Amino acid sequence: MSDDRIQQGLDAYADHLQRTAGLAPAGEVRRRAARRRRNRAAGAAFAAVLISAVGIGTALARDPGGPPTPAASGTPGPSASAPPSTSASAPPKRGTKSSNVSQLRELGVDLETGVLIDVADDGVDLWMQVGPGDVVDFTGAAKDASTEMSLVPAPVTARNRVVIAPPARPGSCVTDTPQAPLVLQPCRDGDPAQTWGVVPAGDSGQFQLQGQFGILTVDQGLVDADQSGRTGLQTIPFNR
Repeated sequence: MSDDRIQQGLDAYADHLQRTAGLAPAGEVRRRAARRRRNRAAGAAFAAVLISAVGIGTALARDPGGPPTPAASGTPGPSASAPPSTSASAPPKRGTKSSNVSQLRELGVDLETGVLIDVADDGVDLWMQVGPGDVVDFTGAAKDASTEMSLVPAPVTARNRVVIAPPARPGSCVTDTPQAPLVLQPCRDGDPAQTWGVVPAGDSGQFQLQGQFGILTVDQGLVDADQSGRTGLQTIPFNR
């Protein structure tokens, strides 16, 4: 190809560029610039929102003082402990051993429940009672907290041994004394003065109480003079 033709081609291409190239109109330039500014502003705003959200999530994850995650609604919360109920059959706190009282149950002696301890065959209501000053005698004539008793297997290995505990005075036991009257004192494990032998005495569930100082005799220190000298006792269900 000759140099003249190459030069002609270059000249023609230069003329084409001169005709087609040129600055865009001023209005179009301004519109393009405004569009670029809006795009940059929108991008900056989105980035700011994204950074803020990430920062808040990180702070909540790291904050140990934040509110705990609520438990599932089906999970039961802790319930308040109900106060222990006082039962006539509940013995004072004792060790693991206890007297074998199966014979007494067969004879009809009411055990581990609220009872009246009555002087048998006397024709009147004379029940064991806790009186003023925690004195215990057989002058009770009304069903109330002072006359309700419970015979509970004693914490000893000997057979037919009980402690006598008023349900209204948990932790207290009827205690034998050398001379009448008896007294109510805090229960003590295995204390001979608070361990009563229940000795069968006839039919119908009658028995005698043998304490540390011998068979309990309902004498003038425990009951009226005309009822003294008796030893036979019986239990009567308190709620009968």
